[in-house]
Amino acid sequence: MRILLVEDKLDFAETIERAIRAIEGCDVTWKQSKVSALAALADEPFDVVLLDRKIPSDDGILDDDVNHGWDVFQWILEHLPGTSVWFLTATEDADFSTDLLNDYGRNGDIHACGREDTVYRVFWKRRMPDCVSAVRAFREEVQQTEAVSLSQSGDRANLRPEEERLLRLFGRRHRGANVETRQLSGGLSGARVLRVTVRNTAGQTILTSIGKIGSHNEIEVEREHYRGEVARLVPGSTPQITAELTLGASCCAGIFYGVVGTEVTDLFTKLATDPEAAADVPDQLRAAQAPWLNARAVGRARVGTVRRRIISDVDLEKIQPKLQGIDITAVERIEIETAQCVQHGDLHCANVLFDDRGHPMLIDYPDTGITFACLDPVALELSTIFHKHAPDRRGWPDEAQAGTWPDIEAFASGAPFELYLHSCRGWAQTVAGSEQEVLAVGYAYALRQLKYDDTDKALARAIVASCITALTHAAA
Repeated sequence: MRILLVEDKLDFAETIERAIRAIEGCDVTWKQSKVSALAALADEPFDVVLLDRKIPSDDGILDDDVNHGWDVFQWILEHLPGTSVWFLTATEDADFSTDLLNDYGRNGDIHACGREDTVYRVFWKRRMPDCVSAVRAFREEVQQTEAVSLSQSGDRANLRPEEERLLRLFGRRHRGANVETRQLSGGLSGARVLRVTVRNTAGQTILTSIGKIGSHNEIEVEREHYRGEVARLVPGSTPQITAELTLGASCCAGIFYGVVGTEVTDLFTKLATDPEAAADVPDQLRAAQAPWLNARAVGRARVGTVRRRIISDVDLEKIQPKLQGIDITAVERIEIETAQCVQHGDLHCANVLFDDRGHPMLIDYPDTGITFACLDPVALELSTIFHKHAPDRRGWPDEAQAGTWPDIEAFASGAPFELYLHSCRGWAQTVAGSEQEVLAVGYAYALRQLKYDDTDKALARAIVASCITALTHAAA
């Protein structure tokens, strides 16, 4: 258990540090100022911060003030909202304790044990044993959490300590002895998407979930998009939220979705093992999106406007050398018919999962919102070329064939999952405001691939150039 002690009085710091170190498994880091405390908090996670209110701004400066301790608390609230903070103060100010409770009072299941505890507390220095006793009780809970073992299958993920703590908390919530994770491919956000299997002491599976683990802000965005837009989809097309963990893991939070059975695969796997069955999936996903698609709004927009929804002007400037002379100036001014509605926003094949029921489900929603109506099917189609987990394409397409992208018959010819590609394109053409919208979205999506280190730039340029040609001819 990691504890940060922020205290400028050396004698008191020595006394309480000695008392806490006598508790088995407690590691205390001592800092004496606002600057040094913030540096420590930014460097590593802590379970509890013991915070003196009246501390100096920096080490060696005699300007101790209650505002400096308060600044540390405010920084923790913003950046590490899963961390418990216990104020230590020599001034027995009842108003402070009351104000903290009224304005910042927060209770929650810190240890995933089914009990609500107080996250932010106040202890008086003259009653230091009360604080030490609370540390001992907290440590006993942490020991129970740490007793949940972790294992990984598939490609190993380099989990940070706070991510491991969150997974153990999830296992403890379900009374598990082991949590096995398998990394699934996440989207453009920094969060991880994992298959999480909780097992008992006999090795039997208690439950399998899809867990998304990231910063508190990332998980909050996921939650808002799920409740605001994703929950409107046809029932069964998304997994249901079964748990949210926001306490006990420092800067890390998680949201977990239930699945049926123990097997979870993605659409890339289905393309590789059963491409004929995979060809039905785009139609199933389009049907699932009916509540979004039925609310389409038609209008007109320039190609540049379409492109900015997918790759910003700033990112476009960064990739200019990778265009190798392709001139996009004229095409961006062309005006086209468009349709807009809610879209997933990052619908590559690894964000389409199947559990034991075999129905496709959408996961990972940081980019969900109003955009051009054919974005999802175009992304689903082109992720077979550009995503790092795409299945073996057996040499398809080469650069010349990528240059036929506007013509789906020519482009899909010879692909190992040809019917699937036709299904994606059919979906795109059905929901778009025009054929030109499909071309503009394909142009923008291919441009975006030039941002990434692991994409085939020659194929991306070929698709960009072919879309420019087709859009220019259509506008002539």
